Amino acid sequence: MLNIERIENIPHKPGVYFFKRDKEYIYIGKAKDLKKRLTSHFKAKEGKSKLIVEEADDLEIMILENEKEALILEANMIYEHKPKYNAMLKDTQVYPYIRVSEDEIPYLEIVRARKGFGLFFGPFTNVSFTRQLFEVLRKVYKFRTCKRDLRLVKKPCMDYHLGLCSGVCVGEESKEEYIQRIEELKKVLKGQFSNVVDYVKAKMEQHAKLLDFENAAKYRDILLNFNKVMEMQGVVLSENINLDAVVGKHGTYLLLKIRSGYLIAKLVYEFEGSLEDFIEQFYLTKNSDIPEMILVEHRTKSIAELEKILNVRFIIPSNDEQLQILNKAIDNLNYEVGLILSNRSILKQMKELLGLSKFPKRIEGIDISHLAGKNTVASLIVFENGEVKKEEYRRYKLGDVLDDFKSIEMVIKRRYVKHDLPDLLFVDGGIGQVNSAYNALKEINKECDVIGLAKEEEIIVTKHGMVRLDYNHPVLRLLVKLRDETHRVANTFTRELSSKRSLRSILDDIKWIGPKRKRLLLERYSSIDELRNASRSEIEQLIGKKAAESLLSELFGLRDV
Repeated sequence: MLNIERIENIPHKPGVYFFKRDKEYIYIGKAKDLKKRLTSHFKAKEGKSKLIVEEADDLEIMILENEKEALILEANMIYEHKPKYNAMLKDTQVYPYIRVSEDEIPYLEIVRARKGFGLFFGPFTNVSFTRQLFEVLRKVYKFRTCKRDLRLVKKPCMDYHLGLCSGVCVGEESKEEYIQRIEELKKVLKGQFSNVVDYVKAKMEQHAKLLDFENAAKYRDILLNFNKVMEMQGVVLSENINLDAVVGKHGTYLLLKIRSGYLIAKLVYEFEGSLEDFIEQFYLTKNSDIPEMILVEHRTKSIAELEKILNVRFIIPSNDEQLQILNKAIDNLNYEVGLILSNRSILKQMKELLGLSKFPKRIEGIDISHLAGKNTVASLIVFENGEVKKEEYRRYKLGDVLDDFKSIEMVIKRRYVKHDLPDLLFVDGGIGQVNSAYNALKEINKECDVIGLAKEEEIIVTKHGMVRLDYNHPVLRLLVKLRDETHRVANTFTRELSSKRSLRSILDDIKWIGPKRKRLLLERYSSIDELRNASRSEIEQLIGKKAAESLLSELFGLRDV
């Protein structure tokens, strides 16, 4: 425990202070007046301040010029060291980002976390929206997505022939032209979506004037597709503005992110702190882009101070459109809070009824599927706070294994040798499946609670014994939902593999299709139906006219496969 004498010589100046124990940061704070702020910590009779002083064995300070410097340093240090007593933002789901690599000729990709090098843009609402936006932008800006060493590339890939890449790797355009277009794309990813509309309209009009109606139609379709993707988010403002709306209550904060008048993200976080603290961490710790305005319910003295530090204008609704946005944010927040509180209650009951060692905030479920011992696969699905997190689903190929118990052991070893365990592991099945899971965990020297659900009578299986609940009990309903989802994902994967195997066998017998063309088709199409639905021109670009003609005549001669 630290003695109050430690702060005798600390000056009345702005800065950041660090409480440590055994050289580990346990709390980091900022202050306009270090002496005054630390005195309040040492004189606290209860609460977090008292715990921090009692636990700490060292105190350091850093004197800075002003509060803005202190705020930025505090945010960066909290992000780096994650002290136990600092409130941290907790994502309620994994939000996708678009990353621009640092290569001499950059490539772009969608990533699930802000890790590694490069420029990150986002976060966006969900993976589905991000992928659709990504594909539209590929058609407009023709950036590369491959990670190949371009020094080894001798000829353009299929993306070039499909109009998705400029072919800069083989000199179809200069490096300078490519970089200039990537810089324009970065502006769009920062929120200037009107640039896309202006660019595509200009191209469409240019081709129309030249009577090149085919290419004019292509740009018209791109524009329609872009508008469709953006409008699916549910908010399109009359003004071309960049705006965030931030609301919060009960430790849950919701942010609507509007760029160029389009809603591009609805973000939800758990955070035990004030609205001002949330805003500070979101925009500084997470390095989020700062819009022109931030819409809030009330202006406070602390908000006014943040306004100067972040160099952004905080506003309260001054017209019907802004009021509509704020009300939409509040409605969504109320829904999220209700969902979180309801699910927490169910998970608390689950812990008590099933004798679990941890509150099951994160549950991972496993199911095995196969066709008579062929194409054996495992699905792994994730529930967090009672809600599905499809972005974190995984699927595993296990070969031709007929033994479900052995399959469960295989997937658990493969998964958890590399990844952290959840609070609760769910397996579809009875005592045999549960024991197989425990055996696999024991072999890799890890442990967590495992439960199963026997299908016939919906009996819950735990290491303590069997638990029977009324079918309408919320705990059983949640487990049935989890079981059905693992089953759906596993069966879907099995069908996909079976369909791909059928497609592979059909391609073996078609004239003009050798190993190379077969590989190209299997990389692009996952089933016979998908190949049947592809356009003739797309297939011709992929494998040539003669092979495409042979393939299509064979496909449409087949009634059922």
